[in-house]
Amino acid sequence: MKKLLSIFLLLLLAGLSWYLFFKKYDYQFHMEAKYGPGTVFYEISGWKNFSPQSVKEDITITDKDSFRSLTQLVDNGIHPPLELHWEFEKENDTVTEVILNVRSSENKLSNRLAIVNPFQKSIYIDTLKQRILDFKKKLNEKQSLYAIKIEDKITTSPEIDCICHSSTNIPLTEKANEMLKTIFFLENYVLQRELELTGNPFVKVTRWDREEDIIDFDFCFPVNLAQDIRPTTNVDFKQLKSFSSFRAIFNGNYRDSHLAWYDLVEETEKAGKVTNELPLEIFFNNPKVETKSAREWKAEIYLPVIE
Repeated sequence: MKKLLSIFLLLLLAGLSWYLFFKKYDYQFHMEAKYGPGTVFYEISGWKNFSPQSVKEDITITDKDSFRSLTQLVDNGIHPPLELHWEFEKENDTVTEVILNVRSSENKLSNRLAIVNPFQKSIYIDTLKQRILDFKKKLNEKQSLYAIKIEDKITTSPEIDCICHSSTNIPLTEKANEMLKTIFFLENYVLQRELELTGNPFVKVTRWDREEDIIDFDFCFPVNLAQDIRPTTNVDFKQLKSFSSFRAIFNGNYRDSHLAWYDLVEETEKAGKVTNELPLEIFFNNPKVETKSAREWKAEIYLPVIE
């Protein structure tokens, strides 16, 4: 009995020493998020304020491995800087497991002693837990506003003749605003020539800088090119060829439709395929006249697969 007790105490001491002096991170949080790692990775990358009361941004990204891990530094000038290391693992098509590892750059030993001490309350961990709970609540609220369904098979995008207006160097989050600013070019062109549309408006991305999240894209109306179509300064005509692709169905406000792009890229990588990362988005609802809730708006998104 004494021998077993001695072994147990030795193992306990070894484990405690490892945690206090050698373990890389102070604490680990587990949570689940909707949709694939691509969407969750993007949402967490956009987390800029560690505290709801933060006046200025206090979170910066120091390292990332797209869709797999993300490292952030929290430095608000009040508390010691924190390192947040996020890991993402796809559980199934609709759920991603998120693991958050945290460590403080200061008071490492005292923080860890407070964590393992059953008779001492750890303000450090209690504060962290509240911040993470606040973040999880905000993430749940945001993800309740849209739905993403990724089809796990390769399909073919439609072939479309169209008139287009081109936009360049647009921040990804400003795509919808840019469309609203420029749609009158296409609408006036159609009205002046009494053209008949042959399908739904769409966006074809022609450049995507994923490091800076800046895009170039064509905003287009499908038309029959046999009509009176001549290019102008702001409107050109194009013929979009069909291509092999993975497809996503997005339901929600179109300002968030790019969230599905990340899950499509992740799906392509998982399938061992190559993509040029230039998605096509087809919009089935008109935000200018739509009476339905934005949660019911639909877009089909095609990400090219290079065979």
